[in-house]
Amino acid sequence: MPDSFQLEMIVAAEPQRVFSAWMDSREHAAFTGGGEAVVEPWAGGRFIAWDGYIHGILLGVDEGRRIVQTWRTSEFPPESRDSRVVVEFEPVRGGTRVVIRHSDLPPSHVKKYEKGWTEHYLKALARYFAKGAKPAPAPRAPETTWGRQPEKPARRPQEASGHKGPARKTVPRKSAAKSAARKPRKQRKPARRPSAARRKTGARRSRR
Repeated sequence: MPDSFQLEMIVAAEPQRVFSAWMDSREHAAFTGGGEAVVEPWAGGRFIAWDGYIHGILLGVDEGRRIVQTWRTSEFPPESRDSRVVVEFEPVRGGTRVVIRHSDLPPSHVKKYEKGWTEHYLKALARYFAKGAKPAPAPRAPETTWGRQPEKPARRPQEASGHKGPARKTVPRKSAAKSAARKPRKQRKPARRPSAARRKTGARRSRR
């Protein structure tokens, strides 16, 4: 019995866009409809799909072109080795040809997994992009992150100084316009110095 198969389908999107959707955990879960997925997009990264039913390790990643990984399900016999999956993204007129090559499967599971890839991956991927799928938004940052403390609200002046009594009343200062409206005070004229004639007269009187 054969232990491998090959499938392909045209998807209406650019190769890089299809590749990115496949390698993004949130989009992978979105287009397959199979629950939570975890895709770590680097060689040695984990591949988990359908809430853990499928799992494997990425062996090689050629950005926008090719993915090679191990693959097995919870139905594999314990003595069975991991199967091997190669996914290629080829540019064609109208979009991308997605090619899936699956080998080293338990012979009794080949037909089942061939149907699963067709229904839940290739056809699902084509429908996903036919609806004008957009990239998944970036995950929202948590309210507090490591190394960063939540900001505290500004304290009132009496709280900052430790004063627990009632707040002091502040008297508003008069505006500059009102101050400017006041009439300036009259300046005193400087005392006049006595003339030279008066100084001589005063000197004569003092001698007498």
